[in-house]
Amino acid sequence: MDPFANRAWAPNQWYQPQYDPRVYIPPYYGASYGWPGFNDRARAPKYPNLNPALAADTTQVRYDVRKAPSDGILFSTAAQLGPSPALSTTTPSIRIISHSFPWALDIRAPVTCLAVFEGLYKMLQEPIADSEWGIVCSLDKTRRETIEKAAKARMEKDKVKQLKRIDWLGDKTAFRGLEKDAQFAKNRLLPEATECSETWVVKFGKP
Repeated sequence: MDPFANRAWAPNQWYQPQYDPRVYIPPYYGASYGWPGFNDRARAPKYPNLNPALAADTTQVRYDVRKAPSDGILFSTAAQLGPSPALSTTTPSIRIISHSFPWALDIRAPVTCLAVFEGLYKMLQEPIADSEWGIVCSLDKTRRETIEKAAKARMEKDKVKQLKRIDWLGDKTAFRGLEKDAQFAKNRLLPEATECSETWVVKFGKP
């Protein structure tokens, strides 16, 4: 006799493969759990003000920024993260910088988790400017080789014969979370530019 024959069909109760973050996202990542009202166990230990879906020490999201969030993140996961604020406190904007690229990304309110992923994707799809390429050619031979190798592989797939910012990352295109680095943020700030209190450093790794 089938022990499940008389039970209502509820797939989420029977199949939640936690080993695959594209499929399973802890429920406390979602807005439905009252962000910031989730319990302390769910908070990112190092960055309790940051949604654990984004924090480098707790994120289980492995999003490849070469793809649009609608393609790189499972639909159900994206829907769950979409309305969830990136921070537990209200902020007019956040700024994202990185050791892996030279640009700054400002995301204005409402700052949700999905807005962070979409912002990174759109920024990295922009073409590399002639002035940026000139600096690479004159100062950084290793970076030039990395960009050219990544661009060649990408062009074989998308047929876009133009260098893009995503090529700057080489083969390290997987989102690994946000973290704080006050000294780097201070050094990275353009002179006379307005400082953003919510400046976060995004980390990347190999997919």
